[in-house]
Amino acid sequence: MFARFRAGSIRRQIAALAVGPIICLVILGTISEYLLRDDPESVSYARTTALKIETVIDQVEASTSAEQRAAILDATSRTGLQVEEVSAAELLQEADTDISFEDVRHLVQSNMPATFATAFRAQTATGKLHNVLVVGMGGDRALAFLPASPPPDGWISDQQVSIVLQLMGLVLPVALLSLYAARVIAAPLLEFAKAAETLKPDKGPDRPFDEGGVAEIRTLARSLNDMRSRVRSMIDDRTRMLRAISHDLRTPLTRLRLRAERSMQPELKAALLKDISALSDMINDTLTYLSKEMATEKPVNADLPSLLATVCSDFSDIGFNVKYVGPERFAYRCKPRSLARAITNLVENGTKFAQEISVELSVLENGIVRIGVVDDGPGLPGSLRTRVLEPFFKVDTARTSTDRSGFGLGLSIVDDIVRAHGGTIELLNRAPHGLAAQMDFPAEGHVTGGAAHAKATGSPPAEESRWPGQRNVS
Repeated sequence: MFARFRAGSIRRQIAALAVGPIICLVILGTISEYLLRDDPESVSYARTTALKIETVIDQVEASTSAEQRAAILDATSRTGLQVEEVSAAELLQEADTDISFEDVRHLVQSNMPATFATAFRAQTATGKLHNVLVVGMGGDRALAFLPASPPPDGWISDQQVSIVLQLMGLVLPVALLSLYAARVIAAPLLEFAKAAETLKPDKGPDRPFDEGGVAEIRTLARSLNDMRSRVRSMIDDRTRMLRAISHDLRTPLTRLRLRAERSMQPELKAALLKDISALSDMINDTLTYLSKEMATEKPVNADLPSLLATVCSDFSDIGFNVKYVGPERFAYRCKPRSLARAITNLVENGTKFAQEISVELSVLENGIVRIGVVDDGPGLPGSLRTRVLEPFFKVDTARTSTDRSGFGLGLSIVDDIVRAHGGTIELLNRAPHGLAAQMDFPAEGHVTGGAAHAKATGSPPAEESRWPGQRNVS
């Protein structure tokens, strides 16, 4: 039954939690009102005393001798209810004094049947009892009773119990609904949010959202899982299409290159080969962006200075002014082929717009490994520094160049590689001109205490080893 309730609709559960406690409290309140109809504690005591007086009178009237009556009166006095037999004339005299309605004698009188004749006296004729309630027995006899003082009020009165029940009728449904909303509605939604934050378009389970809980949450989870499947299917279809197109373009490009090589016109040959090279680069960028090489490559311990210096040497060998600045040795756990690809893309992007480029390695005081690719080009407007990292985005207005070929995937590939290493990338303008691509990698990949080694090899301290002019970054 409870399982069916939990798997039911949210609307029904809310209605049950809102109405159910109110109905239960109304029933409890009705029962308590019936059992505790009179509010003061002394009224309950007065009713009990009145019943005891009625019993004593019945027993005295039923007695057959003076000895029996005396025994009954004596036994009653030992219970705390003092009693003395008096003349019925006490009922006819005027009251000796006025008493308040809160007096126990008045409360006892109000709880006795109307058929009993009663009167208040300051004392009996013998003077043994004071402040008594005289009750007639018929004939010329009467009994004078001196009730004991009522017990002290309890720590909570009946009226307070009623108020507590009323407050519970208001508070309990609200509390239950709040707990219900937090557990049944908010908790699954938070789990969905966490799953969505960590979800990757082409990785992870096909149905990452738990399809349990109430009916509406199950419906939402199924819809999200179905949407996830459709998105993954669309990405897979797009990837297969682009891979097929990029792969099929290689054959005609190869034929064009062979035909251009046989051309007898030097200027036409150079122009054709340049265009063919640009098309080949675009195809390679597309295939690299779509490939799983970055995900499948295993991290290994690599010497970062050697890796960065090799990239710089490759560009220097073909005539570009590219240099490495940093320590001679520094071991770091990374994916070397992917990291080399990222540095290559940044340097290649810099060669299109700048004359001098430096690749700089430094270790900050907190252990963060920082790699910077700095050029002296025109820089980037602030509004484009994050957009250039998006796939297929090309800058046409900021960094001018006659060569604007490509699909705009170079910096996007860099961003993917840096994120795969757990790092971040930021593009900063230098003063008076130039661009600095700053990549920070976590200290967890540090293998040999490279910060100390960097200082030992003469590299500047962490705060001074970023790159020339960075303190004037705009």
